[in-house]
Amino acid sequence: MKGQPLIPFAIIAIVGLLLITILSFVGLSEREAREAEENGEGTEEEVVEIDDPITAGEELAQQSCITCHGGDLTGGMGPDISNLEGTYSVEEIQDIILNGYESMPAIPVNEVEADAIAQYLLSDQ
Repeated sequence: MKGQPLIPFAIIAIVGLLLITILSFVGLSEREAREAEENGEGTEEEVVEIDDPITAGEELAQQSCITCHGGDLTGGMGPDISNLEGTYSVEEIQDIILNGYESMPAIPVNEVEADAIAQYLLSDQ
């Protein structure tokens, strides 16, 4: 009878040690994956092709820009971007989209998508 109270504690200790061991291996593999990602290993940038950049740009602008620039892009929290023709080049707009500008944050899109948005913003819409 005296040895029986130790059995539940022994089982808990064994289960705890197994969990620590398993979680250590999981943590190591996660750390290796994170280090590989930081070093650029194993991450391939997806190549995106857009058939009609104006249409794709309009869809992307509706997803990414209307929150700050309003539904018709004539201004909201952010400035009016509905008529940028002659103000900025495609490259300048791409740079603003990808890197942000003043209080505007960078938009999480790739270069092809940024180009499509820029072309849309410079089109007659």
